[in-house]
Amino acid sequence: MDEIQEWVKQAQAGDEAAFGELVKCLHERVYAVLYRMVGNAHDARELEQLTWIKVWNKLDTFKGESAFFTWVYRVATYTALDFLRKRKRRPEMELMEEMDLKARTVQALPPSAHSRPDRELQRAELRAAFDGALAKLSDKHRTALVLREVEGLSYEEIAGVMKCRVGTVMSRIFNARKAMQVYLKDLSL
Repeated sequence: MDEIQEWVKQAQAGDEAAFGELVKCLHERVYAVLYRMVGNAHDARELEQLTWIKVWNKLDTFKGESAFFTWVYRVATYTALDFLRKRKRRPEMELMEEMDLKARTVQALPPSAHSRPDRELQRAELRAAFDGALAKLSDKHRTALVLREVEGLSYEEIAGVMKCRVGTVMSRIFNARKAMQVYLKDLSL
């Protein structure tokens, strides 16, 4: 039995230290998925905390039918999708203020000792264009693409996380890639 399975078993028996080990082991991957889905570090951190609370509260429902991280990603994905649905209802001005704050934060970062301003600017422009294109995708397409391309999950694992068929996952990823190509076609590298 590997470490994660042992920690899950201990955590299901009420061992908080074992649950802490699970969080330490998986938190970076969970955060990365959430960040890619919501596009904001602060929101991703809050959603990660909410995800881990949900995981702890529902740990007894994990039956081991899938890998534990697949189950956690499913919880994280649905937590993020709920957040995104609620965020769509927020006033437009609040979103503009958030984007302005994000832009000021990026500009305020100090350059590294080996950085070249022209490359840093190009990298920032590429990141902004990519993030903007990713944000244009539907929640389901963005989730499937992030889980595949950023997290490296298999189609079967993504289907487990998103509770859909493998063919649906393949279709969503194909359509997301095509849309990203369209959104980024004028980008000069």
